[in-house]
Amino acid sequence: MSETTNGKQASINVQQTHLSKQEVLAGYDAVSSLYPHIPPLLLWRAWEYAAYRRYSLAEPVIDVGCGDGRYFRLVWPDTQQVIGVDMDPNIANAARKSGVYTEVHVAPAHNLPTPDQHFGSAFANCALEHMDNLDSVLASIFRTVKPGGTFIMSVVTDKFLAWTSLPLLLERLGLPEPAAELQQSHTDYHHLVNPFAPEVWAEYLTRAGFEVLEHIPIVPEQTSRLFLFLDQLWHVRQARGELGGSLQTYTQNLPRFPQALRQILSGFMEMEQDWSLGSGAIFYARRNS
Repeated sequence: MSETTNGKQASINVQQTHLSKQEVLAGYDAVSSLYPHIPPLLLWRAWEYAAYRRYSLAEPVIDVGCGDGRYFRLVWPDTQQVIGVDMDPNIANAARKSGVYTEVHVAPAHNLPTPDQHFGSAFANCALEHMDNLDSVLASIFRTVKPGGTFIMSVVTDKFLAWTSLPLLLERLGLPEPAAELQQSHTDYHHLVNPFAPEVWAEYLTRAGFEVLEHIPIVPEQTSRLFLFLDQLWHVRQARGELGGSLQTYTQNLPRFPQALRQILSGFMEMEQDWSLGSGAIFYARRNS
């Protein structure tokens, strides 16, 4: 590890492991049952699913930024004692209706309304990069996990911004202002406040008290550029909603769309040169005391 948040040299040694192409394609096959006609979600969550399946969650579990619960159930079908937390009341209501969670709380992650040292594990799927007060969020999660308990999370990295595709195309066409506006709109849409390099994420976790056991890079460069092109296109604003609504209607009418996109993903992975860098990362950490 190199730079930390305060500019000093870090001394955090984290084991890095990589996914195989076969694991990612198996993840794609699983995720396509949820998002068969939404290509950005298909591409990104295939990688997350592949990484998560290497681990298990000790119960009870707290799911921070839980969403509607469908993805949690897909990844962890046998996990029963789960409490969800989301700050959006509408999403929390959908999570309650899902039947996945024993309880769902409406609360910010930096103030989790749960007992100290209660959970065997914590889980946060692509949530922390959107959260303000990150030190307080991680301290709150640390407080709720038992000694020996684990924390599994996925986040975006700094490459999520560096490997942008559609704005780069607009720049090359001589349209720098629309390119900048599109990039800013995409960043604002995701409320992307913590797009950190992996070593910085590891430093945040360590500072919160966790021991970082493993880091899996996800979505390497070529696949990232495909994903980012599609995701930025999907969220282009129109008079009525986003362009993605029209695109989804279109893809629903394409024969065997998920199967064809799977072949494209397979081809992009064949072009990857460095699987040690990704626009996303999975971290597996433990509270030791």
